[in-house]
Amino acid sequence: MPRVFIAFPIAFIFILIFVSMIFFSIDKIPIEITSVGIITILVIIFQNTPFLGVMSGIPISIEVILRGFANPSLLALMSLLVVGHGLLITGALEGIAVWISGDKSKNNQLKFLFIMFLVFVLSALLNNTPIIVMFIPIILSLCKQLDRSARLTLIPLSYICILGGMTTLIGSSTNILVSGSVFSSIGKEIGFFDFAKQGGFLALIGFLYSIFILPLILKLNKEKNDKKNEGTNDEGRQFVVQIKIGKENPLLGKTFISGLLPELKDYTVRLITRDNEKLFPPFDDLTIKNGDELTISMTKGSLTDTLRRNDTVFKSINTKDFSSKTEMMIEAAITPGSFLIGRTLSQTNFEYESNCKVIGIQRDKNIERDSLENLKLSAGNTLLLKGSDKSLRSLRGIKDIFPIEWSAIYLPSMRFAIRARLIFLLTIFLASTGIFNIAAAAVMGAALMLIFRVVSIKDAINALDFRVYLLVASTIMLSIALQETGGAMFISETITNLTTNLSINTVLSILFIIVAIITNFISNNATAVLFTPIAITLAINLNMEPEPFIYCIIFAANCSFATPIGYQTNLMVMGPGDYNFKDFLISGVPLIILLWISYTLMINYLNF
Repeated sequence: MPRVFIAFPIAFIFILIFVSMIFFSIDKIPIEITSVGIITILVIIFQNTPFLGVMSGIPISIEVILRGFANPSLLALMSLLVVGHGLLITGALEGIAVWISGDKSKNNQLKFLFIMFLVFVLSALLNNTPIIVMFIPIILSLCKQLDRSARLTLIPLSYICILGGMTTLIGSSTNILVSGSVFSSIGKEIGFFDFAKQGGFLALIGFLYSIFILPLILKLNKEKNDKKNEGTNDEGRQFVVQIKIGKENPLLGKTFISGLLPELKDYTVRLITRDNEKLFPPFDDLTIKNGDELTISMTKGSLTDTLRRNDTVFKSINTKDFSSKTEMMIEAAITPGSFLIGRTLSQTNFEYESNCKVIGIQRDKNIERDSLENLKLSAGNTLLLKGSDKSLRSLRGIKDIFPIEWSAIYLPSMRFAIRARLIFLLTIFLASTGIFNIAAAAVMGAALMLIFRVVSIKDAINALDFRVYLLVASTIMLSIALQETGGAMFISETITNLTTNLSINTVLSILFIIVAIITNFISNNATAVLFTPIAITLAINLNMEPEPFIYCIIFAANCSFATPIGYQTNLMVMGPGDYNFKDFLISGVPLIILLWISYTLMINYLNF
């Protein structure tokens, strides 16, 4: 076959990768749209054009390109999102977050530093993916308790996990693949700590960057996004909630300090009804008594977390009459002409007829200072309802209200937290010991979460980030096309030709930055396997020991910081942190440059 015909598909894939990265990074078009465009182009091209595989010599079939949708890493990622979501909604790891964020320490930075250091150490000894699965819910719970944005923490979490993995042989699957390739090529084995000194040096540089510099970069970018999206977030809407103080309520006997209750720091007490007397703020030095009714305003998110924890303060909301194994919460708008208009809840039998409890009311105007049962309802008011799945479905037949389907939230009991922990630990054990590969262990974990009703089907679907799914699938397809058309081989040959007459240190430096760039666009494992033979060949041609070149590949292939597709842990934090492609670009590029410069300057001193 003429070489010009081989060159054309390579050039086409290079151009497509370049254009795709531009569209991903500028963030003007949604990621899912760009991903679908990539998939469509690849399908059309390889369906109708007989490109030949560089190794096989036969036409590249569309089935080969579509393997991206069946990639085990993609399957593992989606399944682990379900497992992590189960831990989050049940509060299974909340105890750890509470312990870390305890009142004994007032330095929040130290708490996060402790977590990051723990992740750093564990990632050197265990597979990175289970570690991220373990710590994402802990970080999210801790961020809530400390009123800290998860956006400032989750990318550093992923980076530190990757950095820790470059210090030992088993720290990353990439390291193991390089070791296997070295053994098959020259019969040499790489020891567990052979590159720990060099890798530890680079990892420490990256750790300091991730802890002290990266949050500042993310904070600046977050402020820009907040201004851009100002007024679009619905989470700040306040609902009126009422609780009755009984003998077992922990608020009994508590006193307001400067008008606030420390136990209700995240909520606003608008009214206290005591013996038919209404008490309004400020509540200076007021002590809560048995029989008091507190009218509180709080966001739906805060209320949801409270109900999921079965907080004893709000026990009056979690009455036995409305308890259910499949309990849910949903918003319902009062329709024009509804019999509820102009009436209070106490004047209706709505709760009895619907078998749903009204736990909150949200009004279009400012929330009135009145007890929940005395608030007169009007068209457009939103009721926050709690009940069984069956009861909430029956609301569709009531013409007086309009259930807002997308607002439905599953409220598993804290008793499911034990199940979630056991399933999670089993998943981690099977994956980390190698009994199951990560994909099989993750799928089993997600299935068990559903079977044992830790999460509902709806919650599982909500946990799946299809934006991430399409992004991963499309980039894996690009990676496959790059290798099948000979693009990857073309890159390796070019590097070999360009570095023939250069000094050893220069060759290592160039090799590092090239591999570090490529590993962000194709699989780091594929990058490692592709470049390890090249590195060994370069060492032989230069009459050098192969170890410095092998370690160079290990370190550079682990520099998957600049794109969410660079490494699986980046993808896993993308959804919970609400990141876009640009966030990783502005966070990861400086880190790659920093590690490259550090590596180049210290080659001689650390015997790379």
